[in-house]
Amino acid sequence: MRTALFVCGGTGGHVFPAIAVAEAIHDFKIIFAGRAAPSMEEKLLSSQFNYRTIKAVPLARKSIIKNLLLPFHLLSSVLGAAKLLKEEKPEFIVATGGYVALPVMLAAIFKRIPFYAIEPNAVMGVANKICAKFAKKVYTASKTLGNPVRRLPENLPAPEAFADNKKFRILITGGSQGALGINKKIEQILPQISKDKNLSVIWQAGAKHADTLSKKYNEKNVCITAFLDNIYAYMQHADLIISRAGASTLAEILSFGKPSILLPYPYATANHQEHNARAVEKESAALVELDSETNALWEKIKSLMNDDERRKKMSKRAGELGELNRRAANDIARDICLT
Repeated sequence: MRTALFVCGGTGGHVFPAIAVAEAIHDFKIIFAGRAAPSMEEKLLSSQFNYRTIKAVPLARKSIIKNLLLPFHLLSSVLGAAKLLKEEKPEFIVATGGYVALPVMLAAIFKRIPFYAIEPNAVMGVANKICAKFAKKVYTASKTLGNPVRRLPENLPAPEAFADNKKFRILITGGSQGALGINKKIEQILPQISKDKNLSVIWQAGAKHADTLSKKYNEKNVCITAFLDNIYAYMQHADLIISRAGASTLAEILSFGKPSILLPYPYATANHQEHNARAVEKESAALVELDSETNALWEKIKSLMNDDERRKKMSKRAGELGELNRRAANDIARDICLT
């Protein structure tokens, strides 16, 4: 059987689009390459796919000294990647970004193995930027292509906290680790939230913060939690989602056709989360609130709560963008297999 090699890592925004495209490619043995445990990609991929590890060292953006040995580390990583390619003999390679993809793409260039680059973010990452001109094709998230996302579950029963559909249901999520910037903003507006009995709020504050916040606050209409095992059920039944703006999170919000208020992580590489958020805001599917701005989050929440027509338009546009995302994996897989 012919082999296709996927490489990705670092964030879910790189891993999940790769999974979506891999699942859409048939009649190929699929192999994933990434860093060894405890890396995110190893945790997400090794139980589902044939997984091979390679070494990769990131660029230290705040330390020149740490980067002095980077060329030697990169050379070692490229040699390791070349060995992997020799062993597995992939017909082609698909890279979705992250620094772990760089040595594999460089090895592919030297060994003349065709590779395809997928860029899920609004701003191209360093690895893809370096290798893009050597790629057989580069797929970028856009209004015409979309960002690859797996088809998400539908018709999920409403969680107990969201069972009352007469209330305005808000999901606040900063991921399993929490988002300090979001948490601070929510703390500041909690008095307003708690006074509005028409609100039902699930606040995923993260493992580092949930216990402290739960002890500090005990609002009847706000449920503070570290994790949400069935987060897709909450996303499906939420009237509004407040979230960071990572590529995979955004793709899921849009796939559920949900209006959102996006608080991009300010320290993301090349500020790509703000670019992601602004692209969706430009399409009238979301509002953006920066961590550094004077807190206007409550005003934005109220403006959407009180404007059904605007919210419906945002939801409709989000759904249209989400449909592009749902088709993207099959479109890319089909294009790769035909070229």
